[in-house]
Amino acid sequence: MLNTLKPDIAIIGGGIVGIATAYYLIESGINCTLIEKDPVGSHASGLAYGSIGASKVQGANYPLALKSVSLHKKLSESLSTHTGIDIQYREKESIRLAFNEKEREFLLSTDSNISNWLEPSQIFSLEPSISKQIIGGIHETKAMDVNTYNLLSALHNAIETKGVQVIHDEVIGINVNSNTSLTLKLKNSAKVMCNKVVISMGPWSNKLSDWINIKLPIIPLKGQILRLSKPGILENCSVSWSGNYANLKADGLIWTGTTEENEGYDESTTTESRDKIMLSAIKMIPEIKNAKIVKQTACLRPMSPDNLPIIGSFTDYPQIYIGTGGLRSGITLGPAIGKVISELILQKSTDIDMTHFKPDRFE
Repeated sequence: MLNTLKPDIAIIGGGIVGIATAYYLIESGINCTLIEKDPVGSHASGLAYGSIGASKVQGANYPLALKSVSLHKKLSESLSTHTGIDIQYREKESIRLAFNEKEREFLLSTDSNISNWLEPSQIFSLEPSISKQIIGGIHETKAMDVNTYNLLSALHNAIETKGVQVIHDEVIGINVNSNTSLTLKLKNSAKVMCNKVVISMGPWSNKLSDWINIKLPIIPLKGQILRLSKPGILENCSVSWSGNYANLKADGLIWTGTTEENEGYDESTTTESRDKIMLSAIKMIPEIKNAKIVKQTACLRPMSPDNLPIIGSFTDYPQIYIGTGGLRSGITLGPAIGKVISELILQKSTDIDMTHFKPDRFE
């Protein structure tokens, strides 16, 4: 059995938030340990669509998304250089489609630059496969996406190289010894004693409520994605409509989705969701009806009662930090959430207004 480990910071959960937190802490010279019971990329962060951008993020999340877009660009350069793993970061054109006047008005209300609106003829010249039923769309010249599994693998490689100890085990309890000391109980390994802990277990972060007298109302929101083979379409841009999307990714497959299902912790795929996704994809790109379904995936996104992330420490437990609740914007927001947590730990402050993200807001 291993001896008791004593890092300064322990991070529970190796998705995008946890691994980004470890990355930014170790960059600042902080001794930290990451604890994750499953292989890299097993859940939402590794199976996600991988779209990155602030344009589709509204309200309180917008400044966080802007910060994260900048961090993603820097990561795309540094991770490739230092790990040799291609995270397939790309910038390409994208169109948000409108099929009626109500959808047009909504899209224009979310984009202050009227010059981004394209008429159907302009859209068809960019991507001929788009449905002839549209009345126009919002054009974005630099929509970004990554291969999320490769992103997590590269971050994992980077933090281990920099000195983060990664423990493949399950935390089953936390004892609060004092304001500056905690003991984490692991299922199969030694205990971990630390000064601070970061909870970043996605929809499983609510386990904290079982360990400590803290209210953390996080629940899973299931989402499914199809990967399709259909050469010759969507080569020039990605498309989206009413929460659905279709994009030719770097792997040569069209990724399309998604669903929002309240099915608890069930991570299985279903024929009902497959058919629903295909109908939406065909509405945007009629030629997709002839596409071959190569793969169907499902994952669980963490959702808070107000649909906003939960970030920071608790008033009654200042040594316990939380980073979760990214919902469908988890990959976009992940690096910024990790960076903000590291800033709060190191400096007690951040350039992001944390008013809407405080963990205590549900008490």
